[in-house]
Amino acid sequence: MNLPSYFKEFLTEIEPSPSYKEDQQTGHKTLRKRLATDEEFKLIHVNTFLQGSYKRNTAIHPGKDVDIVVVTSLDPDSTTPTDANARLEKCLRKYYANVERQTRSFGVTLSYVMMDVVLASSRHLKEEAKLFESIRQADELGDVSGWTDHSLLIPDRDLGRWVETDPKRQLAWTTDLNYQCDGYFVPLVKILKWWRKEAYIAPTYPKGYVLERLVGQCVDRTKRDHAEGFVQLLENINATYKSYAAAGMVPHLPDPGVPSHNVAHRLSVADFRQFIEHVGLALPIARDALNEDDIERST
Repeated sequence: MNLPSYFKEFLTEIEPSPSYKEDQQTGHKTLRKRLATDEEFKLIHVNTFLQGSYKRNTAIHPGKDVDIVVVTSLDPDSTTPTDANARLEKCLRKYYANVERQTRSFGVTLSYVMMDVVLASSRHLKEEAKLFESIRQADELGDVSGWTDHSLLIPDRDLGRWVETDPKRQLAWTTDLNYQCDGYFVPLVKILKWWRKEAYIAPTYPKGYVLERLVGQCVDRTKRDHAEGFVQLLENINATYKSYAAAGMVPHLPDPGVPSHNVAHRLSVADFRQFIEHVGLALPIARDALNEDDIERST
């Protein structure tokens, strides 16, 4: 059975709580205003915007950290990734006690929320930085007109160089696909994330954006029902990728922002095989649940 009312309740239950969403909003707005108004950092601050599952509305309970991109006027051709990160870290530590260095960002942990902060720049901004003086103000945090059509560069600590990213195009990809699916894509991402969380504990991966990209590759855009959509998604994942797992391969899942990047590049063959194995185990159960006429058995 399709059980639409049950799925509606289920999706409500796996949402991050309203109170946590309020905490996330308080946390990121405070941090962004501090960066924008800090006497030293404001000299290179252009603006900030949100990315990640929080912004794309694909997060599930209890909620993930808030991903914040800090766009600066730093020249990536004359500023090293180490120096760029040092300037952001200095400002963050001025206001926060718990700041952790990560490969491409800084984790800021408060008692009520976690935030992931990454510095960015671009050669386009370098050329036209003077045009963006008006959007340096803290009360215009949402204005991204200056770089929305251009990719950004972020400092990678491990690689020791600037790497290209385009989170705005990632967001547009999710938004457009959700529109094509009449609003059923985002809930399907959440359902798969929750299934993955419940299906097995170890290994941890794949998770997060890799799962979102898998849904994007395998979603049936004609389905307008959560139960049918999920069963078909498992069917499509199994049919498309079981041969990869059998051959000891991890698929290339292109980043919508920078297609040459593989969002699954850190996923091991062993972890991917485990995932596909569990998809195969879940598929007949999901089919039986959809085909079952008895509501209690189907549930």
